[in-house]
Amino acid sequence: MAMRVSLFSTGFASWPLERTFQVAARCGYDGVDVGGFRPHAYPPDVLAGVNGGASAILSYVQKYQVPIVSYVPENTGSPHSFVFRERELNDISVEYFKQSVDAAKAIEAPMVMFAINMPGFGVDREYLKRQVVEDLKVISDHAADLGVTVILEPVTPYEGKLCCSSDDVKYFLDEVDNDALQVVLDLACPLTCGEPMSEYWEKMPGAVREIHFIDAEPDCEDHLIPGDGSMDWPRIVNYLRSVDYDGYLALELFSRYGNEPDFAAERGIEVIRGLLGR
Repeated sequence: MAMRVSLFSTGFASWPLERTFQVAARCGYDGVDVGGFRPHAYPPDVLAGVNGGASAILSYVQKYQVPIVSYVPENTGSPHSFVFRERELNDISVEYFKQSVDAAKAIEAPMVMFAINMPGFGVDREYLKRQVVEDLKVISDHAADLGVTVILEPVTPYEGKLCCSSDDVKYFLDEVDNDALQVVLDLACPLTCGEPMSEYWEKMPGAVREIHFIDAEPDCEDHLIPGDGSMDWPRIVNYLRSVDYDGYLALELFSRYGNEPDFAAERGIEVIRGLLGR
């Protein structure tokens, strides 16, 4: 199966969620990654029927014939996080993460994505790593029961400290040891960590289920349309073909294109099609 391209709803945070599906269908994207934030798809809202809840989201899938690739709940500390040192706050967060898996199931998303954000000051790194492992065990067990795959995303060193490199990701996969926990590779991470993307395939064969197919600069976490940063795109595409990667390539854009998400989506798919020879 050929590589497919999906569009993140995060770039459309100032629009209703339906706008992402409209643009994805018009531009020819193969899927949508749904951001689990308000007003789009906050987990409690999805499950409680707020703004139509899961039924409304599923209606967009049918109306525009664009499937949901992954569900991406807010989990960067506002108000939930993997790195709270306070036990009670961590327990509340884990319940929210489990609820996020429930929401993914409700909107028929096969994958739900989590990342580990920047920890606070003065907290023991090894303590937090053990806490994250235990949290991921609980969440992965819950996901396995529902037939949902959890995909763990590394972040750049400007966004976190515990899960940035391929070694970090492998540590959590090995410690959790559950097939329900896999990987989504953000291409900004190998670049900013100073390692080749091949580390993910050589250390964790078959674990990468989705790729955030974006460009970047080595000294910044901003996500760019391929060609707007410093990455070698012919080499990247050739490598993905050499390892027979056949998952989704997700266009996840941030601030630079915030006032023109429609244009960014149109230009992004044109660039990616050119790279793939489609």
